[in-house]
Amino acid sequence: VRSAEGEEVAWSRSAAARSAALANWVSDTGGAEGAFATLVPAAALRTLSRVAEGGAEDGRALEGCSLAQLAQLLHGAHFLDVDVELLRLLSRTLCTGHLAGKSGPELGRLLGVVSDFPTKAERQAATEEPLYTQDAQHDATAPRAADAPKPPAPVCWLSTELVNEDALEDALADADMPTLNLVEVSELDLSDSRAAGRLFADAVDASRWLPKLEKVTGLGGFEVDVAALRRVASLDVSEEYEDGTQPYPMAGVRACIRGEGEASMEVLLAACVLRDGEVRVPVNAFRDDTSMTSIELPAGLTSLSEGAFRGCSSMTSIELPVGLTSLGEGAFFGCSSMTSIELPAGLTSLGEGAFADCSSMTSIALPAGLTSLGDGAFAGCSSMTSIELPAGLTSLGEGAFSGCSSMMSIALPAGLTSLGEGAFFGCSSMMSIALPAGLTSLGEGAFADCSSMTLIELPTGLTSLGDGAFSGCSSMTSIALPAGLTSLGDGAFAGCSSMTSIELPAGLTSLGVNAFFGCSSMTSIELPASLTSIGVRAFFGCSSMTSIELPAGLTSLGSAFAGCSSLTSIELPAGLTSLGEGAFFGCFSMTSIELPAGLTSLGEGAFAGCSSMTSIALPAGLTSLGDGAFSGCSSMTSIALPAGLTSLGDGAFAGCSSITSIELPASLTSIGVNAFAGCSSMTSIELPASLTSIGEGAFDGCSSMTSIALPAGFDESILRSAHVPPSAILRF
Repeated sequence: VRSAEGEEVAWSRSAAARSAALANWVSDTGGAEGAFATLVPAAALRTLSRVAEGGAEDGRALEGCSLAQLAQLLHGAHFLDVDVELLRLLSRTLCTGHLAGKSGPELGRLLGVVSDFPTKAERQAATEEPLYTQDAQHDATAPRAADAPKPPAPVCWLSTELVNEDALEDALADADMPTLNLVEVSELDLSDSRAAGRLFADAVDASRWLPKLEKVTGLGGFEVDVAALRRVASLDVSEEYEDGTQPYPMAGVRACIRGEGEASMEVLLAACVLRDGEVRVPVNAFRDDTSMTSIELPAGLTSLSEGAFRGCSSMTSIELPVGLTSLGEGAFFGCSSMTSIELPAGLTSLGEGAFADCSSMTSIALPAGLTSLGDGAFAGCSSMTSIELPAGLTSLGEGAFSGCSSMMSIALPAGLTSLGEGAFFGCSSMMSIALPAGLTSLGEGAFADCSSMTLIELPTGLTSLGDGAFSGCSSMTSIALPAGLTSLGDGAFAGCSSMTSIELPAGLTSLGVNAFFGCSSMTSIELPASLTSIGVRAFFGCSSMTSIELPAGLTSLGSAFAGCSSLTSIELPAGLTSLGEGAFFGCFSMTSIELPAGLTSLGEGAFAGCSSMTSIALPAGLTSLGDGAFSGCSSMTSIALPAGLTSLGDGAFAGCSSITSIELPASLTSIGVNAFAGCSSMTSIELPASLTSIGEGAFDGCSSMTSIALPAGFDESILRSAHVPPSAILRF
């Protein structure tokens, strides 16, 4: 076998001797790149990976290979410039026995081993004996060349050579112990682990899967109480965190560490140097370690990974190294005892929820170079009273300061152009805020539930307000909207219960759903002529509003004014063709309303609960009344139905207890369920000849009815379920 430089490494007609010599040479040279460039060419690795995926006959190529052989193979692959995904595939398939069972010669061909036998016959004769088997190479009891050194005792060093951090866990969890020769491993040395961020996790896995493990050593000279570690390993950690990651038993593992000198929690941090020189604290490294009160981070640290100190609820302080440039998502999420922290000047970004739910934090100074705050960066920091944002900040993420209920004021930098959804949601102590002139949009719920806010000036360049932008600002009495605003999002001012008036810009074309829902102090509002649509429940619950004039361009109206209990009158535009469901539901102060001539439909409950309405003229073009259209209009004494009406919806006049009589048009074909139920003052009614169906309970509770006039030939059987009172006489 030759090295990449052409050096003759081993020559022998004895396969056993040649195999042992090769193993010794590899061991002596420390796995030199040249040797593995020859032994494991990239093409052979790709072939091997296809075998691993295919599961065909060739999938038994590595039967009998020892742990050391597998690790050497993967170690060699690392020095070749092969695809990362291929390395990951190799690390998992080689270590879990999926390729077990192939003979030595077949393995040699798969790996592209270069032979120095000149003829095919010599090669065939030599390879009748396995080249890579446990007996021939790494078993201490196998026949050996006289000058071959004695192999070392079995030691699990796989974790120090694997090229991706998950490989050891996969190998130890799924491997066939006898095949990988792990059953005799009694000592685990993690001191040189390249995957240093997984030192403790590797130890946990090893204690679970290595039955004879007695000793674990690592960086800084610490030792592990293996018996205690096995107890930690037996804990049920099958449930995942909400973000999909497995619980990291850091606190339990740390309690198993013995040693002098460095504190056990610093041991991990000092070892967090990866192959590319980056220094970081691993993902979820100390997550939910509720016993930790403080920690000293190494000077070379450049990043804290996602959830690094998440849930460390007893941590009161931490000093971040000056070289730190990034904080991962939720790095300090839920550190509820932390009162303050100094961020290094080089920090340019804060990950999502970096300090979320740090409920004891009162203030924090942000570095000047910070350009963005991630979503929810300080969400739930309920003790924070103020914060100074750097001048270079251009965007605030969604919910950046949501739930900062003690924050009274904040100065936004001039360069800020947008506020994310819910940026200041629930900042219930904030009374005022100055928005930068360059701000063009407010995200959904940007200031929702800022219940103490009384004053805010919107910049002139603002063109849109997101849904619920100021919903729940219950102390706000008025606000001036910029002239360029063309739309108000759904619920933009919903729940602004102290707002008495607001001037809408002339160019406004639409009001979103629930735009002024629950503005119970608003007495009047002038709608601009440009307005063409009003969202459902736009003024629902504006219980102090007494009158309103609708713009001429409006053609339809949903339940925009439902619950406006003080509304006495409203002028509907001539072009209105439909009133939607619950349009004036619960307007119990309304005494009368004039419907436009072009109206063709009334939605369900359009005037339901208008208990002060005494009469209404329905337009001639109306062909149907929706369910409950006038239900509960208890003061209505009479109503003239249009000649073209063909149907009455269910409960159309239910509860109209003052109606004494009603004339049904000749075109009517159906009366809905409970259409006149509860019309307790109605004494008589004449049914038209065109009527073909009457719904169940149509006359239920009409206790004063004495007669029902039926046309000649009328099928009285359709009255059987209408609940006609016994006192009523049927007349033909």
